[in-house]
Amino acid sequence: MPLDAELTNLVVGVTKKWAKQRKAEERSRNAAGRRAYMWVRRDTIKDAAWQCMGDAYNKASNNGQLPANARQVMYAARGPIQEMTGLPLDANYFIQTLLKEYLEQVRPGWRIAYDARGHFTEPHTRHTIGLGTLGVMGYRHDIDEGSEDDPLPALQTRYPTVGPANRYGAALFIEKEGFDELFREAKLAQRFDIAIMSTKGMSNVASRDLIRSLGVPTYVLHDFDQAGFSILGTLPRGVINLGLTLADIEHYGLAAEDQALTQNEWTLRGNGATSAEIAFLKSGKRVELNMLASDELIELIETRLTEHGVKKVIPSPDVLTAAYRRAVRLESLNTAIEAGMETADAKAEAASVPADLEAQIQAHVKLNPAEPWDTAIAGLVGLRPNDDDETDDD
Repeated sequence: MPLDAELTNLVVGVTKKWAKQRKAEERSRNAAGRRAYMWVRRDTIKDAAWQCMGDAYNKASNNGQLPANARQVMYAARGPIQEMTGLPLDANYFIQTLLKEYLEQVRPGWRIAYDARGHFTEPHTRHTIGLGTLGVMGYRHDIDEGSEDDPLPALQTRYPTVGPANRYGAALFIEKEGFDELFREAKLAQRFDIAIMSTKGMSNVASRDLIRSLGVPTYVLHDFDQAGFSILGTLPRGVINLGLTLADIEHYGLAAEDQALTQNEWTLRGNGATSAEIAFLKSGKRVELNMLASDELIELIETRLTEHGVKKVIPSPDVLTAAYRRAVRLESLNTAIEAGMETADAKAEAASVPADLEAQIQAHVKLNPAEPWDTAIAGLVGLRPNDDDETDDD
């Protein structure tokens, strides 16, 4: 082996362990520096978020008058946070960490909708809630209020219908979930007699089949981005596009965010985008429905539905006549029920309760483990169960 090569191997061998140790120390210092930077950065953003959280919620919720979803609050807070810190705000970090920490620590009692991550179902009553913030909040309120010994309910007066006939004249498809509470509070479906359906992202076969089978106009609300136009393009032909539009973005002063365009112009055009909309998307920008405050979103939908002539459903004269006669019959029955309540109450108070009632109930549920205790009580007095009292799996 040449002398130079021997010297090289000797030097490498002597310094190898030292070099390895030095690199490890440098990596450790760099990692520590990155961790310190991240903690400083996160603390800075958290401080800013705590300062502007109340204003952001008020903006998103119309000063607490309407429910708002978590993403709406994020968009309302993002501009002020980034201006205060000079740092970009990660949407998921705000929604899943900062906002949740604020709600848990400050407990402001805000009505903020997080998407349900599952469902909770009571036995026998079939009462089901989504495991989202507002669903749990409402259920906890009901628990705190407790059940009352209310009188027997009157017969339902609503005319029985299934499907759009005599009930609703249009459907609204929205590519977002998380607006259910807002739509309920605004009574959007009730005031326009319109069915509402939503998906997370692209429509599936079942939703498209449903749209085709309804036989009523279907209006579509989507984000102003390539995914939104793709969703519009996958729906059956004949659906009516409500936007978002460029005019909406300008009217509400919505701040676009960056998104690289991956679809070509012909795909966008085939999905219903205009030349002006394509040019906007080509600039690498997008706008999301959640950037609208709750009152703005309701205003936008109401304006579009009104422009398209969506209105309350009034059935044919034959149906109205049948419904009128049915209402007369129910009024007579409800009057009879009310008149009989005093006699029924007196009979209930005078009833002789079996001394071994608890033992009888225990014996019944042992023989019929799928039934609740109150079904056993009804059986003892000869009360036939209604259809709603049958097994949970009906």
